[in-house]
Amino acid sequence: MIFSKLNRKSEILTIALGFIFVLTIFCSIIYNASNLKLASWSLSTLKMIGGFQKTSLVLLAFFLGEALNFHQLKWVTVLKFYTVLLCFSIPLTPLLFSIDVSTINVNTFINSFFPFLIKNYWFSTIIILLMIFLTIFKLKPLKIKNQTANILFVGILALLLVESLLLTNHPTANITLLTGYAFILGVYLQNFYQKIATPKTIRIIVTILELVSIALAIIYQSEITLIFLPVVSLLFISSWSSSLFNYDKGNEIFSSTSSGMILGLVLIFSNPLSKQILTRYFSEQSPALLANILRHVSLFSFFTILIAIIYAFVISKGLSLRFSGVKNKLITLPVSIFLISGCYLIFNYSQFYGQGLKTLIWRQNGQLYLGLLNFFLITLLYLIIQIIFNRFWYANTSFVMLMLIWSYANFAKISARDEPIIGSDLGLIKSLPDIIKMVNVKIVLLLLVGLIILIIGSAFMQRHFLKGKIYNLPTRIILLFASGFILYGFAQTENQLNLIAWKNQKPTNDNIFFTALNNSGFHAHPESLEYSSNKFGPVVTFFGTVIIKTMDKPNNYNKKSIDNITQKYQALATQINKTRENNSLNSQTVIYVLSESYADPRMVPSVKLSKNPIPYEQKIERTNTSGLMYSSGYGGGTANIEFEALTGLSMNNFDPSLVTPYVFLVPKVSNLPVITDYFKTKNAIHPYTGTTYNRTTVFKKFGFQHFYNFNGNKLSYTKKIGKSQYVSDDSAYKQLLKQVNSTKKGQFIQLSTMQNHMPYTPGTYAKNEYKATGRLTNYSLKKVESYSQGLNYTDQALKKLIGRVSKMKKHVTIVWYGDHLPGLYDGPIVAGKNATKYDNRLHQTNYFIYSNFKHQPLSHTKVVSPNMFTPMVFQQTNTKVSPYIALLTEINRYVPAAERNKFMNSNGQYIPKNSLSEKSKKFLQDYKLIQYDITAGKQYSLKNKNFIK
Repeated sequence: MIFSKLNRKSEILTIALGFIFVLTIFCSIIYNASNLKLASWSLSTLKMIGGFQKTSLVLLAFFLGEALNFHQLKWVTVLKFYTVLLCFSIPLTPLLFSIDVSTINVNTFINSFFPFLIKNYWFSTIIILLMIFLTIFKLKPLKIKNQTANILFVGILALLLVESLLLTNHPTANITLLTGYAFILGVYLQNFYQKIATPKTIRIIVTILELVSIALAIIYQSEITLIFLPVVSLLFISSWSSSLFNYDKGNEIFSSTSSGMILGLVLIFSNPLSKQILTRYFSEQSPALLANILRHVSLFSFFTILIAIIYAFVISKGLSLRFSGVKNKLITLPVSIFLISGCYLIFNYSQFYGQGLKTLIWRQNGQLYLGLLNFFLITLLYLIIQIIFNRFWYANTSFVMLMLIWSYANFAKISARDEPIIGSDLGLIKSLPDIIKMVNVKIVLLLLVGLIILIIGSAFMQRHFLKGKIYNLPTRIILLFASGFILYGFAQTENQLNLIAWKNQKPTNDNIFFTALNNSGFHAHPESLEYSSNKFGPVVTFFGTVIIKTMDKPNNYNKKSIDNITQKYQALATQINKTRENNSLNSQTVIYVLSESYADPRMVPSVKLSKNPIPYEQKIERTNTSGLMYSSGYGGGTANIEFEALTGLSMNNFDPSLVTPYVFLVPKVSNLPVITDYFKTKNAIHPYTGTTYNRTTVFKKFGFQHFYNFNGNKLSYTKKIGKSQYVSDDSAYKQLLKQVNSTKKGQFIQLSTMQNHMPYTPGTYAKNEYKATGRLTNYSLKKVESYSQGLNYTDQALKKLIGRVSKMKKHVTIVWYGDHLPGLYDGPIVAGKNATKYDNRLHQTNYFIYSNFKHQPLSHTKVVSPNMFTPMVFQQTNTKVSPYIALLTEINRYVPAAERNKFMNSNGQYIPKNSLSEKSKKFLQDYKLIQYDITAGKQYSLKNKNFIK
């Protein structure tokens, strides 16, 4: 063993000094973090403790020298010491890279294998150089006498001391030489001078001198005092050498462990990467956001030090046992840390492969808690794999294989679909052919070869090294339960945060999982998983997609009940079609226009405007099919409303955890009913990025032949108004008209606009003709005014659109609707009890269905949900229906407005479900059975090819 010659007294002193050194590191960093604005007494205390850093480090070097087993010193001992250094430098580097991506540097990683090359990591350098010198000295290649050896030792000590004192203006050189002096002094006193007792008078004098020096350092904290304090402290310790240096051979394991642990702490916290991350963390804390900043930094420091102590102790204990010939599995911890952090870095980088490391750093820079949280979750996954295999090499190989496959699949899916691997992908074997199509076959073969090599290597290692089980059965059960519970807790909580984000609500700290995620800086973005993965880390984002439930299985779901329903609505379709003239929609042009955040502000209670911003839209409403649309969203939820309009499926039937069908449902369901099924030509337009809400993938699956957006088919019209960051509705409608005129045949067009999207910053438009009043905050009213001006621009553009369409000879029908209210209303009228009282008003937008030809009037149109638009289009165009559309027609007749598990009558008021008629309930039950069958069941209904089409 290397450092095994400490007795109990020396061990206690060494451990105490190690803790003091770590404490001085933290105190110095916190003291220099001026942003914390701590009280003056706190700053004085921090500065005082931080001043003892050099002294504690010099004394630690002394005790390490004392602990060095000089008489057993060989070249292999130097290699063992180098192994100790590597156990702390190599695993620590990728771990810190994972926590703070801004520290990632290839040269830093390479240097971790040669820690003596790391800048400012001089402590390890001086110790290893001196050990090499001592090894040469012990082997006595010059055959010098013992007396000469003593003189040489004393000469070297004197030289080091004098040079260190002469270099007081060069702090690094000064402390390096003092450390070397202390280490050599410890070796000398332990092995050559330990039997000579120091006179009592000298002890007393030196003790008084030490106490005075400490007092002066505390009171005055002057540089000169702090420079000479390490020298005085060494004299003090040396004077008590006879009582401190009694070698106890039976204490070797504990001595080696305690010495190694303290050495480990020094290596961890003197590592430049560690200091950089700690400095950054404390400098980014805001007293304004933390009620008790001192308590916060103290707790953080305590738990950080505690984790470091545990890590250092486990490694030191394992190495001490191994060096003494005792096999153990504690020494595997550095390997595990290295594998976990290395695999996580590869996984994290897989989503930025085409963009480069700089993009990764730019996206995730400054998110230390999130980096730590991602690492923690991947560690739990590693632990579960270890528990399952319960063999070190098999478990590690399986983990590495999983992470490599996961990383490559993630890279391939992002490259092809702009979406990371999500939870639902892992449960779909049928998705594998799609993934294989996306990847390079040569790369897959190379990956397979690499995996085979890993398997063979792990089998060999398991037979010859670290054989046997890792955990006993009770430990496995406890760890498996604990790891599984924590992972489930995070997955469940992230699922709830997705729902909270979708409802535009503020997250709470209901439990430890909510608190951990909220404090880490995580914000749910179910509408864009690629953004979430890039910003908050791939592991955290992945676990947010694990617990997604489509629907509860209805009690009477089976093939027979579905067959009965399909036959029932086949008969109803036949009856309806007797009075319908048009055989198909395909010969007509049908346009769905989702007008982003469009809703008359005057529908919000107490809000009034100086004049009407939407006169033309209201004129259209009065002379066409129109009413209020019951929206499931407020301030957001566009994709869900668009999904309902296109498919006729209801969000009200889905489980609340299915916050985004475009992301969590469409990719895994082979067939969904979509209005595009009734057209040969179908195109989509969205003057924004196509990847938001996974639209690019979804629209391709929905059968759209072209999708015009910023990163898809090129848009011809992209002008904006004023300072708005979004394409104007006028440009969007010009793009729409271009598509309408692109063919003389019928077609379906989906347009989702962007002009009225948040934010509604006052001054966005050069002029503003509207003044708003109401029980809202002043700033909210200013935003209402800016928003109203935007609505007026939409109204003007709409007038031009309808004017052009009205003159067309071909039959054109436009379903035009606002998706949800803008999230700009803030004040007493929408807070507290009023939020509940007027909840229905905050979920109602405007809609109309316009046709440029004569059509029969429609009933049941006053309040509808977006999933009712398609049966209404069939009715207005007098087109024959399929059994599925017949079902929706009956739903529109009896229960036209249902969202958020709330039903709305024709007056826009909520009504309880039990007040519905039995016939209404029966139609709803049929609807729910069909929706379950299509989205979560066995699709019995789709085996009847005529059910949808």
